[in-house]
Amino acid sequence: MSCILVSRSIGGVFVDVVISEEHESEMEIADHPVEQGTKISDHAWLLPYKVILESVVDGPRAVAAFQQLLAVQKAAEPFTLITGLKVCQNMMIQKLNPIRDREHPRVLKFTAELREVRIVSTESSGGTSADDKAQTTTQRGQVSARTSQSIPATTNSILDNAKAVD
Repeated sequence: MSCILVSRSIGGVFVDVVISEEHESEMEIADHPVEQGTKISDHAWLLPYKVILESVVDGPRAVAAFQQLLAVQKAAEPFTLITGLKVCQNMMIQKLNPIRDREHPRVLKFTAELREVRIVSTESSGGTSADDKAQTTTQRGQVSARTSQSIPATTNSILDNAKAVD
């Protein structure tokens, strides 16, 4: 068995061996028809990049390394992952699958599924602030009560002349 030479760190947690790495770059393409002449790229977009690493930590560090990986996952802070194919920015651990068996009880073999987090920045248009907008929309959804009006006289006379029908 051979290993892939990459940075042996997943979110700052060092592993002894990376057995395999699997990359996934996927594009979502809209199912609905696209009108001719329309910019096609408006109807297709890249999904977050994914990497699956099968790795091993040997010896007394196995349990500690797994606890550290869980801590990285729980922290939910993006990190840079260096693989044999690509430097992946803003990655997070989506899933950890540890495997320990009776043949290698001191070895932690695990699969880590990592996923890119898309980070965007927003700009202010210089218009009204959110507080100003909140002040002007506080009346939204409220209904004013109408002043009571008496029933017109014509309605009363119509009701007086009504007959019950069996």
